[in-house]
Amino acid sequence: MLIRALLPMPLPGWPKDSMSDVSWWDARQRAGSTVRSGPVESVAVHGAVNRTLAEDVHALVDLPGFATAAMDGWVVSGEGPWQIAGTIDTGTPAAQALSAGQAMRIATGCAIPVGSTAVVPWEVARVDGDGIGGTVHAQVPDKLHIRPRGEECVVGDVLAHAGDVVNPALIGSLSAAGIDQVSVVRPLRFSILVLGDEVIDSGLPTEGTVRDALGVQLPAWVQAYGGEVVANRRILDDPTELEAGLRAAVVEADVVVATGGTARGHRDFLRSTLQNLSAEFVVDGVAVRPGHPMMIATVDGTPVVGLPGNPLSALVAMVTLVEPLVDTWNSRSARDLPRVQMAEGVAPSGKELTRLMVGRRELGGFRQVQRVSSAMLRGIAHADGWAVIPASGVEPGEVVPWIPVPWVRRTSDLD
Repeated sequence: MLIRALLPMPLPGWPKDSMSDVSWWDARQRAGSTVRSGPVESVAVHGAVNRTLAEDVHALVDLPGFATAAMDGWVVSGEGPWQIAGTIDTGTPAAQALSAGQAMRIATGCAIPVGSTAVVPWEVARVDGDGIGGTVHAQVPDKLHIRPRGEECVVGDVLAHAGDVVNPALIGSLSAAGIDQVSVVRPLRFSILVLGDEVIDSGLPTEGTVRDALGVQLPAWVQAYGGEVVANRRILDDPTELEAGLRAAVVEADVVVATGGTARGHRDFLRSTLQNLSAEFVVDGVAVRPGHPMMIATVDGTPVVGLPGNPLSALVAMVTLVEPLVDTWNSRSARDLPRVQMAEGVAPSGKELTRLMVGRRELGGFRQVQRVSSAMLRGIAHADGWAVIPASGVEPGEVVPWIPVPWVRRTSDLD
């Protein structure tokens, strides 16, 4: 059954020409073109978590580097029973070869002696006498429990690609393969400007005021993207103060993110202030719901991203304009969005615009969550991303692109 996505509709009296001709896909491409690949630095692999690799990483050793036991037990040669010939200790080479009918005590990870044919686990063996000269009785296991040399990788194998984000497991994988240093992209530096006379930082809001819901969360978004915040300023709705804040921000950061002031109301000064700074507008409004009044311009070559003041709309602008910019900086702009299967349908919109549907991947596919008005954060706080819905709508079971929130692993349900 088709449902109508719970996305905000234009207000009565919305100007007919307010919707830009810039499509959501075009906006993402334009945003990504405002930066180049970031500079590279070398860091210790154990300190590289959440950093983006600048080049492919190749194994320096085979893993394992020698044939090893996959179980604790007895390494044997030939058919049983086997006479015990000794013990193989961890951290030492298997100096003694095994002859047919012999067995040696062995632990997981120990080197397999020449002549071995299988490892018999402790629990399936019966031993008469535990020392040298004793006898091990068992059936030869169907699974040999021997890891051959190079089973996981061999020297030169690509273990990770440029553009991959280093996670804790990858750190372990690279370290095991002999890697001590990795080349990573220098983090993208952000300066954040939170605009609005009505925004307060603490206490209970009174009529006409609201608590800050963006300035408190955007640094965490930046961190999740692998960037760093160099400044986070509060700016009143005053053109002079805003211009001073922008002038400082474009000097200290690679990217400026400003919240609010992107619409065309009598208290929205971001557009006019950028014009006063001779900004070059790259995107000024996007055919998307929610989040239409978003923008990106460059001031002296530095991108300035304008997020709408409504919180959910602002986050749509983050994934529309900021995420492609981050991807270009980290040399992964050519990667496609992951895809997800819809558990429910969405009716056509009646307008030529893209809708970003807040939801979760669940058994049966992607489903919209509740409370997803452009002014609400409750829904996205419990969601794991946005399904990208075309103007034509989608049918249940249809596969569409989706954008995970940056703290959710980017995979496709179709992998």
